[in-house]
Amino acid sequence: MHLSKKIKFLPLVFFLCTSQIQAQNFTASSKDAENAISEQSLLYDIEFLTDSICNGRATGTRGASEAAAYIAARFRQEGLMPINDNYFQNFKTVNGLAGHNVVGVLKSNPYKGSDKYIIVAAHFDNLGELDGRIYPGADSNASGVSAMLGLAGMFKFMREGGRNYNQHIIFVALDGKQSSMAGAEELWRRINSGTMCSPVTGNIIRRQNITMFVNLDILGGTEAPLHEGRPDYLMMLGGRQQNTLLATTNKNYNINLDIAFDYYGSKGFTDMFLNRVSDQKVFLQHGIYSVLFTSGITMKTNRYEDRPEYIDMTVLKKRSWLIFHWIERVIQIL
Repeated sequence: MHLSKKIKFLPLVFFLCTSQIQAQNFTASSKDAENAISEQSLLYDIEFLTDSICNGRATGTRGASEAAAYIAARFRQEGLMPINDNYFQNFKTVNGLAGHNVVGVLKSNPYKGSDKYIIVAAHFDNLGELDGRIYPGADSNASGVSAMLGLAGMFKFMREGGRNYNQHIIFVALDGKQSSMAGAEELWRRINSGTMCSPVTGNIIRRQNITMFVNLDILGGTEAPLHEGRPDYLMMLGGRQQNTLLATTNKNYNINLDIAFDYYGSKGFTDMFLNRVSDQKVFLQHGIYSVLFTSGITMKTNRYEDRPEYIDMTVLKKRSWLIFHWIERVIQIL
């Protein structure tokens, strides 16, 4: 679909998803927030990011710039505030490619004057076009970006419904994952150098203000279940003391995903995926409590077959729900 048609259609899609709940006047409950997203809204984001206009979203290409612009528009739609009056963090990779992180802030309850932040991130870049074939990257990682946008929508619903939080949430679409995690490195550099300021208080966002980094990387697959016959599964790596909270949240909110806290029972692969091959690595290296949510790599990962039709939107929606409920509960603890 052409970009202008997609942008024109965008407000209608989310109006259909939210008009019913917006018409009600009540104090929001966490369970009600699940209605702020749908399989249709998640699919819409994935379809745009895998469209030919994004051309595989390789860092430094026009396709990646189109993806970044779309995500910024979605951040604005979800009421996220730009940092330093701009949603974009522009940077250069070690190979001289032009990267663009997209950053937006959901503010906490103003009267609490919080200077604490949780970061929720998902990389949006992929392999681009290789040998004349576009690598659309539906699961890797349009699925993670779609889920992140869904989380922003659910938290927006909660704030508009009267729920207050004692921490801000920074949502970041990271570029440059395929270029040695350059986007995550740039985000950390800006925090460490004191060049990111709160759009709420104007204060510098420093290392000590960051309580947690949550990374969503490959979140739509169902081809490699933890147990046979259970495509509705999810892995959380690095949760440590919050593992039990995820398990109880999964049960109490009746989501009932098949969950695990390691990578298919392998200590070595768990260490690799948590500490070496995804964007949370950068923050873990600097002592920030970091968590990775993933459904694991499949035979379609990093291949041109990684297209939207292979994503189970019902399962992706349930995964998004569980991550939202877990963050909402853990935000009160950290």
